[in-house]
Amino acid sequence: MQTTMTLSSRRRGQTMVLSVVTMLMLAIMMVIGFNIAHTAHERIRIQQAADAQAYSVAVLQARAMNVNAVINRTIAALTVAQMSLHAWNTVASHEVDMLWAGFISFLGVSATEAAQCSIYQPQHCWDALEALFIAFDYMSEKQDYEDKLEGKEQDFNDAVKALYEAKKSLYDQEKELVNQIKGEINGGDILRDMLSKTAPQAQYAGGLHGTNVNNFLCTLDGPDDIGACSGSEPLVFQRARPPASERSKSMQNSANAARGLFNRLGGLGAMLGGEDFAKGAPFVITNPDKMMDIQSEGNYVATYIPGAFSSRVGDTEFDKASNNGEEAVNVGSATGIGGTVVNWRHGFGAMILGSSVFSSQGGGEHTGAVGDNHPEFKTISKIQGEATFISFNAHTSPSADNDWGQPNAYGAVTQDLRLLQKGGKGAFEVAKNGSGTINIRIGNEQRKITLVTQNTGVAVGKAKAYFHQLGADWKLPPNGFDPFWRAKLHPFKRDELRQVLNLAGDPNANVQAPVEGVE
Repeated sequence: MQTTMTLSSRRRGQTMVLSVVTMLMLAIMMVIGFNIAHTAHERIRIQQAADAQAYSVAVLQARAMNVNAVINRTIAALTVAQMSLHAWNTVASHEVDMLWAGFISFLGVSATEAAQCSIYQPQHCWDALEALFIAFDYMSEKQDYEDKLEGKEQDFNDAVKALYEAKKSLYDQEKELVNQIKGEINGGDILRDMLSKTAPQAQYAGGLHGTNVNNFLCTLDGPDDIGACSGSEPLVFQRARPPASERSKSMQNSANAARGLFNRLGGLGAMLGGEDFAKGAPFVITNPDKMMDIQSEGNYVATYIPGAFSSRVGDTEFDKASNNGEEAVNVGSATGIGGTVVNWRHGFGAMILGSSVFSSQGGGEHTGAVGDNHPEFKTISKIQGEATFISFNAHTSPSADNDWGQPNAYGAVTQDLRLLQKGGKGAFEVAKNGSGTINIRIGNEQRKITLVTQNTGVAVGKAKAYFHQLGADWKLPPNGFDPFWRAKLHPFKRDELRQVLNLAGDPNANVQAPVEGVE
């Protein structure tokens, strides 16, 4: 009986030891499982934070490009308004020119009638005298109209200047916007607030802030005071900025495309006869009402070469035929070369026509019958410190390899994976020294079990600001005048990922396998 109890007690002692070992192993497995779940959760958290950083930077870039596009359209519209002012001033000046042509032409009519005057044909003598009176009626009407027009010259200059000041104000807003976006991309309040909500224990890898700023600056075409473009491939597709003259031509193209010619002249008043203007054919004005009110009879015909009545932004010497390859130094308008022929009773007369109004930073001209200087138009991009604009800097050789010159945006977040969202250490960190390991003895052997990794987790993300007009089948190239910039997450290429990981401070940045199918 005593022997039996002793064996039973021994068996119960062995069961207790096995139970303790089993419970210990279960506890260790539970802690390890908790650690794996916690680590996976924190890795997901920092990956979301990295993607959010990259996407947010791309959104900032896209919104900046869209705002600049709208502002550039407004600057172009203000330039068109300046062109319109010059155009209507030219038309008003042209009426003076036509009245002057009537004066000269009727002097010719009077001369031809006088040449036929004799005692046998006294009617020609009276016609010569009447034609002379009509000539001076033209002169009197011309002087009255010229006085009215000259009284409007200062108003014209003030209006051109006000439009210029509006353009300069818009450009200042563009520069301010670029500086704000640079500050936000470079770890500003937006990114800090976002990180505090998505991964409060994580930190941004600061090495990528400068890369994102350079990506943004390299896609901007503007004066040097917006910041230099620097960096290297594959993270930054560096490019030189075109000279100011090229940016000037870009604005000129936009303005001239919006308002290049008087394609229709109906409603411009009696001096143009309410005629339609055909761009490719000579333009003829026959017997305008104002002229017939003065001469009562006969014919007054004004004929112009094709392409007359233009309003352009052009080179230093304004020319009605200015093409879109010239620098936008001046704004002006011209009627083109024409001539007036008057037939009246038995005589005729003729006079050359042509008026123009243009302005520049150096002055300007008002040719034709009215003369004045117009110094209030200043260049769009030629003078340092004067009004200009910020546009998209297209890559010199756009292709899929450089993402068509569109900016990349990167995110990188690091975090000690043992940290909890609200701070402190987890209950699974059983070691007092915070090492995340425990020591156990199995028989005569000492074992160490790591429950919580001490490695810092690194997560990276990539996004892109890209240009796409919905429904246009990608036919419209990226530009700085259409607000179709958008943002999206984007896959990495292998070399690109390796460099981003290096910048993020990952010592194990060794990407061997293809990334997103890219070898």
